[in-house]
Parts: sequence; structure tokens; C-alpha cells
Amino acid sequence: MLKSHEKFYSQNGKRQLLITDDEFINRELLGNILEDDYSLLFAANGTEALELIKENRDTLSAVLLDIMMPVMNGLELLKTLKSDASLARIPVIVLTSDQDSEVASLDLGAADFISKPYPRMEVIKARVRRIIELSEDRQILDLTERDPLTGLYNVEFFFRYAEQYDQHHKDSETDAIVIDIRHFRILNERFGTEYGNTVLRSLGHALRSIIADMDGIVCRREADSFLIYCLHGADYKSLLDTASERLNEKYPEGSRIYLRMGVYPSADKTLDIERRFDRAKTACDKARVSFVRNMEFYDKSLYDKELFDEQLISGFETAIREKQFKVFYQPKYDITSETPVLGGAEALVRWAHPEFGIVSPGVFIPLFEEKGLIQKLDLYVWQTAAAQVADWKKRFGVSVPVSVNVSRIDMYDPDI
Repeated sequence: MLKSHEKFYSQNGKRQLLITDDEFINRELLGNILEDDYSLLFAANGTEALELIKENRDTLSAVLLDIMMPVMNGLELLKTLKSDASLARIPVIVLTSDQDSEVASLDLGAADFISKPYPRMEVIKARVRRIIELSEDRQILDLTERDPLTGLYNVEFFFRYAEQYDQHHKDSETDAIVIDIRHFRILNERFGTEYGNTVLRSLGHALRSIIADMDGIVCRREADSFLIYCLHGADYKSLLDTASERLNEKYPEGSRIYLRMGVYPSADKTLDIERRFDRAKTACDKARVSFVRNMEFYDKSLYDKELFDEQLISGFETAIREKQFKVFYQPKYDITSETPVLGGAEALVRWAHPEFGIVSPGVFIPLFEEKGLIQKLDLYVWQTAAAQVADWKKRFGVSVPVSVNVSRIDMYDPDI
């Protein structure tokens, strides 16, 4: 893949062409036509051409290729170029008088043809210019649509292509999938960022290879998160195991990589594509907290929980304002003496929800921590407990110590 626009050009500022033909007169004729506009290289057979292509892969703009040549013919060279990702991006214009070879050339990746005997000079120049421009436009598009680290689609283009995928599979069920790496941040800290990047590249390559056989598309969204969109019904356990095996072939036992997957099967196509992958991520997050399962499916239970959590989040501010959060005080007794003595209390919060009744803190505390609401709830509990301590002192003349919970997030607040 090109990394900068300058690589479209040779050192003298002209685009570079390779003319490959075993006939000297043909090389000279094309050279005379194109030398004013291009920096030219020449080869007399496919073997010579392949060496020159490899040496100039970063600056070569196009190859003009004769089909009938000794040593290595044009079709053999096309096949070799197509099999090498670093060379396949270079457009090849086939020079031929044999119409039967045109289809074979196209199947092997030829971009265009110039017939023999050669047409007018203006036609040759126009065809060469057009193919180079199309190739450069394609490469610039690749730079914008691809993740530079893995070569997979970036998320913006992926979502666009997923929508096009739906158009071509209107009557087929499709699945949205999220894959990430367990404790990827720890891998980066243990072995370094470059090691982490190598892992991501390897995973991207493995997923691209696997998905190619499933009629699907794949992208890297961010960090270690990969998205897959494909037809419904694949064996995802096998997919995950295959990706894990390919990944761990390259790394020692002490740095074994563990993957996890969330699948939203038979995705609801009335939802926008981002929402479908949000559901797949919800399933992946469920696998994240499990030490025994590395794959989860988004189903009605997850949907109901997601809906319930959203209702709790949206009702939070109202609950604070209307004092729906109730603070209870669990007494603490000193039992060292013969008669237990009240020594203090612990403040415990419950949510008296107008629709759901009493909601356990085991439900809403982790949710509020995740959504950044826990500090506001903690402050509410502290203020309520402090007011209760003051009330008891006023009414009974006794100061009762009350302990309150402090979230770890609170500890990062310099104004705590």
C-alpha cells in the first residue's frame, strides 16, 4: 500500500513506466512515443521485468506488457504479480494482437489493452494516462478507507460497505460480530507498543483470510476491536478457534493471546448499522466479564437488560432530584463488653424506583460507575448521611459515626 503521494513519481519527477516486449523494435517504438512524458524502463522478457518491478515497486506507475515472450511470458508474469500483494497494485496494460488472450489477461488482473499493430500515438498516450490516473485514484481511496496498521477497512468505510452489503443480500439474514483481545492493554505494557501492533496486524491478517471464505467484510474499529459483517449461519466457534490458533502460532506460551467474541445473530435490518454492532459489542462485553466463556450471543435477555439499564440511566437525574435513593443505616455494635454497645452505622443506599420498586445497588452501582454517574450518587449519600448524623445529635445529643462507601473514581478527584 502506498504511504505517501510522492511514491507515484520517480526521482526525476516523471511517472515511471516499464515497457516489456521481446521485440527490440516494439520497445523502441513505444519508448519514442512515451519518453517525453514518462521515465522509462525496458525489459525483454517476463523474468527481467519481474526483477525491475521488484526493484522499483514504490515508484513504478504502470507496466506495458507483451503476452508472447520467451523465458517467462506475459500471462505467467501477470499471475506472479497478482499473487504478491506488494506488486499487485501496479496496473498492467497488455500489448497483444491475440484477442483470445484478452479474457485470460483480465482474469489475471490486467487493467487495459493496447492492440498490435499499435494505434495512433495519441490513443496510446491517452490509454496510458487514463490507467495511471485510475490507479492513483484507487490508491488514494485505499489510503483513506483502510486502517494503516492492519490494511483492513476503517470503521467509516466499513459501515458504508455494510449498508451496500445489505442491498446485495436483501433476502438473507446477516450477523454483526465484534472480536477483541482479552487484556490487550496489559500485553502492550508487558511487551511494548510495537509488539501490540504486531499482534493487531497478525489478527487482522488472520481475520481477513477467514472472512474471505465466508462472503463477509471485516474492519478494525479502534485499538483491539474488530468488526465482522457476514451472512448468518457460520460456525463462529470454529472461526474464533481458527483465529486464535493462527495468532498464537507466532507467539511464545508466556504471551499467549486470548480472543473474545460477541455475535448479534440475524441482525434486525431496521436498525442502523452502528446500532447492530452496539448490540454485538454488548454481547462481547458480557464475554469480557466471564472467565469460562469467550463467546456470547446477543439475545432477548441482553436486550431486556440493555433496555432496563437505559431506563435506569435516563431516570438518574430525576431520582436524585426527587430523593428516590433511600439511605438505610446498618448498625455496628461493640461486642467486646458483656452488653453490646452501639458504636456506629454504615450507610447503605437503595433505589425506590417508581416503576421497578426497590432496586439493589448491585444492579445500579456498576452501571453508574461505567457511565460516570457514581460520583454524583456518592455525594448524595454523603450529604444525606451527614444530615442524619446532625439530626441524631440534635435529637439525642449523641454523635453516631457513620461510614460511607467511596468509589475508586472519587479518589481521582482532587476536590474530594
